[in-house]
Parts: sequence; structure tokens; C-alpha cells
Amino acid sequence: MISAAALGGVVTAATGRAPGLALDIFVIGGTAAAVLAVRPRSVYLIIPAPALSYLLAATVAGLVETSGQAAGTSLTTLAVGTAQWMASGFLAMTTATLLAIAAAAARWPFRRPDPRGPGYPPPNARVGRARYQAQRDTDDAAAAGPRAVPSPRAGA
Repeated sequence: MISAAALGGVVTAATGRAPGLALDIFVIGGTAAAVLAVRPRSVYLIIPAPALSYLLAATVAGLVETSGQAAGTSLTTLAVGTAQWMASGFLAMTTATLLAIAAAAARWPFRRPDPRGPGYPPPNARVGRARYQAQRDTDDAAAAGPRAVPSPRAGA
């Protein structure tokens, strides 16, 4: 999705205009592609991305468009221009975000639960099975209370 927004920003900058329809189409299309590309369990992570990617692409494309104008552009002019570029994409950001929310709601019932169950270490954790089992036993004993944990001097 970010690459679609970046591509829309490049197209917008190449046309020499302020951010507008091209960027809007790319952001909405990128959101649709991203929603279909991720796992159903992770689709909710797409929800904040359309607005953030649009804001970044619109700002960069707008600055590129402004750099071709007068060399003495003031900071105030750039700040006002940036606010206008961001505001011009409100409908596109809203549409793309609602698309992501609708897709997350539609795909949520089809997610599969984690086959390993809760409390299982993530697959990239480099913890051996014996070490994981020992840690879990220690945690279980500690949760049971202080009398359940044998004292190291009990056998001495």
C-alpha cells in the first residue's frame, strides 16, 4: 500500500500539479490490494495505513510541485500549502480507511485461530523446548504460592 501511495506521489509530481485525483486513485487501489494481500488475522493492521501514506505522499508531491515555483517561497507558504494538500485528500483517505475497516470486518469471521493455542512462544523465538518447559514450570510454581516452591535447603 505504501508503494502504491509512493507511485501515486511520483505520478503526481511528474504531472507538475498539486496532489489530487492520481494520488487518490493510487491510495484507494493500494488499500484494496493490501487488504487482499494480508492474512485475514492481520487485516486490521491496514486500517491506519491509508491516511498515513496519503499524508506522506501528498506532502512530498506538493513540495516537489512547489520547488519548481519561485525560489523565495516562505516557510509559511509551504505550511499552508501542505495543509491544503492534506485536506484535499480527505475524501480519498476516508474512502480508503472505510474500505480497510469493511474488509477487516468482513474477513474477521474467516480468520483461523492460532493452531498452537494461547501461551505458545512465537515461531521466531529462539527458545528450546526444554528451556520453554522449564520456564513454564517455574512460572506455574510461582503462581501457586511460596509454599509450593521447594526450598533449596529442603534436602540438606
